[in-house]
Amino acid sequence: MAIWSFDLPRLTDREVIEIPICPRGGASWIAEMEEEGFGNDSNMEYVKNFKKSDEGGVLAVASTTCSLKVLLEFLTSQTVKIPVRALDVGTITPVEIRKAYKMSEEDVKQRQTTILAFEVDVTPEASQLAERLEVKVICGCVLETLLQQFKEETKMDDDDDEEEAIFPCVLRILPDLVFNKEDPVVLGVLVVRGFLKVGTPICSLASGCPEIGRVVWIGKDQRTVEDARLGEMVIIKIEQGRSLGSHHLDIKDDILVSRISRRSINALKASYRDALSMSDWKLVRDLKSLFNII
Repeated sequence: MAIWSFDLPRLTDREVIEIPICPRGGASWIAEMEEEGFGNDSNMEYVKNFKKSDEGGVLAVASTTCSLKVLLEFLTSQTVKIPVRALDVGTITPVEIRKAYKMSEEDVKQRQTTILAFEVDVTPEASQLAERLEVKVICGCVLETLLQQFKEETKMDDDDDEEEAIFPCVLRILPDLVFNKEDPVVLGVLVVRGFLKVGTPICSLASGCPEIGRVVWIGKDQRTVEDARLGEMVIIKIEQGRSLGSHHLDIKDDILVSRISRRSINALKASYRDALSMSDWKLVRDLKSLFNII
């Protein structure tokens, strides 16, 4: 959680009594403290008055208000120009992870799910939650290194958006058109909700929703197509891959669905928001509930 105060030593009653009292009108020691930066914190004023981005940005976190000011000046400089949407000070805990996640729900470009952490620690609980919610935490004690890591992550996200965008679909197996139940699975399906694209990971609605594999080919009317729309009957080939092993498909579980994830939902929102209809987004919500995606 953000730390905005200092830990003060516990004083004994005798020590409290012996604290010198500033005489009325004699505030020279207060002026001396202000000169040293206490009670007249320009760093705090800069942070409080910092104009945050209204159109998305990173969550900037630093160890102190002084470090946060340095980080903000660096991020908003003419040579860097990284938008900052929210600020925090102190060790990164699950509170900061949830804060960044909420930002990603409001604005789903990948960099909006990033925490840039300067000279701070991350608790183990925060690391686990960040992995679960797919929030990136980039830490460093050198600003240039922090920037380089951020650029690399952003480039990877831009390159992966199309690959990670898994479109929602519900398929019904056509029992008379099952040609092979083992890897590669080849069978006929009817698209009953959403739409199917080549590359979509497919799950059975059997117990636990086991993943069968990825669609590598779609055929219709004796020709190859890239997708299948609502109401269309097509033949598909599903390759299971080494990581999934070889499984025999039980056609008693005649409903198949696309295996979406939080990352794929973010990619859909970022790159294909207008390509999906209201009913498609309703299906995304239903699948999100099915797979317990937060």
